[in-house]
Amino acid sequence: MKIEKCQCGYIKKKKKVDFIWLLACVVVAIGIFLTGYLWTKTRANVFTVLAVLMVLPAAKRVVALVVMVPRKSVEKERYERVKEAAGACTILADYVFTSTDKIMHLDLVIIKNGNVLGLVAPSRQDVEYMKKYLADSVRKSDASFHVKVVDSEEKLLKELGRLTQIQVSPEKEEKVVTYLRTLAV
Repeated sequence: MKIEKCQCGYIKKKKKVDFIWLLACVVVAIGIFLTGYLWTKTRANVFTVLAVLMVLPAAKRVVALVVMVPRKSVEKERYERVKEAAGACTILADYVFTSTDKIMHLDLVIIKNGNVLGLVAPSRQDVEYMKKYLADSVRKSDASFHVKVVDSEEKLLKELGRLTQIQVSPEKEEKVVTYLRTLAV
């Protein structure tokens, strides 16, 4: 089963895939270099240049791993509890997004009735900065949406009960969901 961005288990899967790609790039680069060295008996050949060029895709995977390694996927049980309590709405899980200054991680983002409700992942993060950045980002997509970020599952469930019952057109909600998906790493 393919796990897409913003689905439960995405971070765990992404770390595995990026690590496998990194290993493949390294193995291919070493193979190209050794082939050229054994064939020409010198390092100064086109194979060495090709092996060095393999650093580019490997570097991309290293950056992805640096972003994802400190993060953990939300537990399936926790996701299911919140999904059941939230009812019919859009839930983004394992939500990692970046600004020019920071990498931020929310376990869950719920989009319902003109609201965006986020649950902070259990790690050391600048929550105030995250709240402001997420609110500003959602405001760019649709200014009528309200954004709230909480730091515990209990507060999240409590906030779910208090969500305003504003009717938002499906097009507006889809626009916000699409924008939030594009922000995710």
